[in-house]
Amino acid sequence: MSRAEWGEACQSILDTAGVQHFSPYEIADVGRTHPRGPTVLQAPPLGLVTANALPLIEVLEWLRAAETVTPVLINSWFRDYYYNKAVGGVDYSMHLTLGAADVTKIGYNPTEVAAMLEGHPDSASFGIGCYSSFVHLDIRGYLNRRAPARW
Repeated sequence: MSRAEWGEACQSILDTAGVQHFSPYEIADVGRTHPRGPTVLQAPPLGLVTANALPLIEVLEWLRAAETVTPVLINSWFRDYYYNKAVGGVDYSMHLTLGAADVTKIGYNPTEVAAMLEGHPDSASFGIGCYSSFVHLDIRGYLNRRAPARW
């Protein structure tokens, strides 16, 4: 699937679901080349958008509105197998399923963002990893993986 085809098909799903604050290319920047090699990000299966990305978007919208309404920026969402390997991701990464995103929230540091996510009613279903410049959030429990996970 080409970048344009991905963008159009994914946008249709997002529009139908009423998603306003996230775009297809935040979910999967199809065609992006990894800087350390010739690996090009491929499009995810569209079924994963409905099954996994939309539930994750609901959590991201909750995070967007937490404390003060400020944008949530996506550092990394979908990674295909080869792109995930190129960035040093683990074999079972939730990024492979559209069920994980590395995020920042404007005006908040990663520790504060992780604390906000702990306050979500479904936080026991999440993987939350706090790094120096972003927070990894995944919805592993929604996808029948062992939850919670924290690091």
